[in-house]
Formats: sequence, C-alpha cells, structure tokens
Amino acid sequence: MAAHPPDPDPTRHGRLRPVAAWALDGRPPRGVPGAFGEPCARVGRDLLRAPGTGVPSAGLRWDLSVDTPSGFMLGLATDTLRFALPADPALPSGRLTSWVAEIVQDHLAGYEFFQWPACPGHPHLLKPVLTAGEARWCCPAGGHGQGLIGSLAAG
Repeated sequence: MAAHPPDPDPTRHGRLRPVAAWALDGRPPRGVPGAFGEPCARVGRDLLRAPGTGVPSAGLRWDLSVDTPSGFMLGLATDTLRFALPADPALPSGRLTSWVAEIVQDHLAGYEFFQWPACPGHPHLLKPVLTAGEARWCCPAGGHGQGLIGSLAAG
C-alpha cells in the first residue's frame, strides 16, 4: 500500500494528517518510522492466524497518521472502521510490540464478536506482557507463556 498524499496544510492543529497504510503482515511504506515495522508485522501475523475468532482480517490494515499536538497516531483501519492512538516510535522494540498488541486487543474486545487472541483451554484472552525485554502472550490466570507475539499458531 502506498503513502497517503501530503496534507496541503500540515500546520493545522487537532487534525490528523495521514502518513501511510499497509498490510497487516507487510512492510510499512516509505515515510513510516522504521520502529513501527516489526511490532506491527508481529501483531499483524497473529491477527491473520486467528481464523474463526471474528476478527475481520479482510481489508484490515495498519494506519499511521500525524496529529499536530500528539505526534504519531497508530491503529487499524478498514473502509468502514478506524481507530488510532498516540504511538511513540522511540520505545524499545519489545515494549512497542507489547503496546501495539494491547491497543489492538483492547479495541477489538469492545466488539462482542471479536475475541482475540483466545487463551488455549480457557474462556479468557491471552494478555500481552513484556518479559526480559521481549513481547509475549501470557495466560492471565496461570501466568504461563504462550510464545512471542508474532508466533501464535494458526487455527
């Protein structure tokens, strides 16, 4: 996916200026800070490996904008759905990956038919956690890990 055209007046406050949109598991286009690439691809891979959960992966893409007072706004979009929150590309990679997983999970959980990612054998969702600098999925009840974010098994 290509970068959005430049805003004719990027100095307007309180207005989102689109930067780029790209595939869930793809590389971000030029103009996107490199720090967003790996965290978004890892979370995107896990979203794409979640069939049967109600997650609308068809047409779902990463979306990056700039808000003059807030800085970068990262989120997901389709033709009819969009959410974005302030994102800091200066965060360490593991922390940024965990944060991206958490904001996506929090947003999708607001839709009763989107439950992602499910904890194997339990009625709750996995929780993104940061362990020794690595972003992992963890069972919130037992605390056992389910692997690195980006490595969930298909199905």
